[in-house]
Amino acid sequence: MRKTILTLALITVAALACAAAAFAAPAQVIIIRHAEKNEYGSGLSEQGFRRAAALVKFFQTGPAVTRCGTPAAIYAAAPKNEDSSIRSIQTVAPLALALRIDINANFTRGQTHKLAREIMENPAYEGRMVLISWQHGNIPNVIRELAEYNNSGQAVQNSLPYEWPDEAFDRAWILDLSRGRVVSFKDVPQRLLPGDSFK
Repeated sequence: MRKTILTLALITVAALACAAAAFAAPAQVIIIRHAEKNEYGSGLSEQGFRRAAALVKFFQTGPAVTRCGTPAAIYAAAPKNEDSSIRSIQTVAPLALALRIDINANFTRGQTHKLAREIMENPAYEGRMVLISWQHGNIPNVIRELAEYNNSGQAVQNSLPYEWPDEAFDRAWILDLSRGRVVSFKDVPQRLLPGDSFK
């Protein structure tokens, strides 16, 4: 009898721990592509550095991206080796400096499952916004991993894009969450530099 009670107690504790992990999630995750790149090399172009600088004000005061405040954390894709792209990090470096927070570059661009799991299980992000700067080919995987983590509704999952346009550097994809599940997706323009899309 005592063994059964102990077993039930352990199961209950485990269930509560899982529930806490499931709902200790951010209120919003925003994903951007790294800024404009040079034709050759692993860094940003002059236009890209201008965008990186303009993103500081965008993420501090832009109405479309500050509903949940400034970023609680900034993630950027890590280079796989010394010759790999550092553009995702360069893109958010000025913002991280302005906010006095470190860039988390612990995951390479293909490690989207690990990235999503860390974000969705970190209690420090509960109710706040997390920003991700990533390589555009893997951004659709990022949003799907986040949406599938706690089995977000099928309608929401069906609304998620399957690709980021090759020539677009001026967008922000916004996932709103409630109780650990993605409840809406928005694709908004940054409107930061001449030539940026206004729709």
